Amino acid sequence: MHLTDAQEQDLKAWVEGLPLYEAGAGYEAQAGAVSVLNHFHYTPSLRNQAPTGTCWAWTSTAIMSMDFDRQFGGNPVLQEGLSVQFLASNAWMVGSNLNSGGHYGKTQAFYGMTGYAIPFSNTGAAWDTEFSVGEVRPSAIESGTPWSAAGNTCFPVSNIEISQVRTWDVTKEAAIENLKSVLDAGHPVGLLFFLPTTADWDTFDAFWANDLESQIISLDYAKGHTWDEGGCGHWVVLVGYDDTDADPANHYWTILNTHGTSQGRRPQGTFRLSMRNIDYAATFEGNPDPIPYIYCWVRMDTTFAAKNSPLPAKGVDSISLSADNSLPGSTSSVLVTGASFPTVPPTITEGQLSINFLTIPCSATTGTWTSSATEFRFTSKSGQSPAVTLSINKLTKKWSASVRGPDLARKVSSSDGLVAKFEYRATAPDPFSLLSQRGAVFDQVKTKASGTLKGP
Repeated sequence: MHLTDAQEQDLKAWVEGLPLYEAGAGYEAQAGAVSVLNHFHYTPSLRNQAPTGTCWAWTSTAIMSMDFDRQFGGNPVLQEGLSVQFLASNAWMVGSNLNSGGHYGKTQAFYGMTGYAIPFSNTGAAWDTEFSVGEVRPSAIESGTPWSAAGNTCFPVSNIEISQVRTWDVTKEAAIENLKSVLDAGHPVGLLFFLPTTADWDTFDAFWANDLESQIISLDYAKGHTWDEGGCGHWVVLVGYDDTDADPANHYWTILNTHGTSQGRRPQGTFRLSMRNIDYAATFEGNPDPIPYIYCWVRMDTTFAAKNSPLPAKGVDSISLSADNSLPGSTSSVLVTGASFPTVPPTITEGQLSINFLTIPCSATTGTWTSSATEFRFTSKSGQSPAVTLSINKLTKKWSASVRGPDLARKVSSSDGLVAKFEYRATAPDPFSLLSQRGAVFDQVKTKASGTLKGP
């Protein structure tokens, strides 16, 4: 997962903004052997991200799959778990793609937009292992209905909570206790580890490719090294521990990876990370953008809606697109209705509306802003293209937008789904603030008067 400077800064800000998780006051860690891998019904050889930067999608989806299995007692059994492809194909919605990498905040944002996850078994939902790996279009993935009796199925997501497990500024024993408390409660833990140099990664890759699953590694060999062009991070999943051996050097964490089975040397697709012979606050040098720690542990807990529940409201009433039949396959208008937002801004003098990759300025040069006790309203000037009518209701805390114009054809496609975002500011020198961002995948977007456009 090679990140740009901007992506590294985004990752750092996200991690630093997470609440900290610590073991409860009544918890006492005990020696033992614990695994939550029984909650993940998978074929290890299929867990191979291949040459993509999708480790964040693979691992966060695995954690969600284990949460699903726990919540519903293994009924139904999700063979291969939830669909990684569903998230990967729609990663553009949260500012990622197959090669750019990401973090669990992007997973949280995606499911916050869509409101449901789908199983690997749905049509088009299995990982694409062909040459153009992972390139399945969103429109090729069938999402189905909530907990349907037959055919494709989707599982409504009620909530995702993410926290950072506290390990950087506590003793080694406290760090181990915090991690064990999560596993003892039946939950996996995401691990993002950074290796700062090409040589460091060569060492790990050789360990993964050549050693057996029973071998134990400490990544502290990279401690204090200076970041070079080969430095990068990788997401994996902590799924168990074993500290029953009399020799503490043989105590280890079990880590689920995303690189297959190493030609059978790793039949579960896992490796063992030392529990006692690592510095949980180990750092590297030379790059101010990413987190400077080798190990970063993240707890991600997903709650699914009960069986037979309708899809939960996720902040948007409807999204629809219309086609211009004189321009086959092109979108001529977009209507977003009832996108919710948390707090009412005191004033708005300028804004920008984004529809997928089309950004539309809402300023005095392009239209007129008005304000009343109940709403802010923007209307584009006559002849402006694309033309926008925007209403921000102060009482219901919902905004709606109608966008019309041939310029939409280049930027908006119903086969990709739709993300609508509105940002505003009170005075021009201020940076834009996000009012809200809402989206819908292909299955949730309605298309009208479409000659060649696809839609549900």
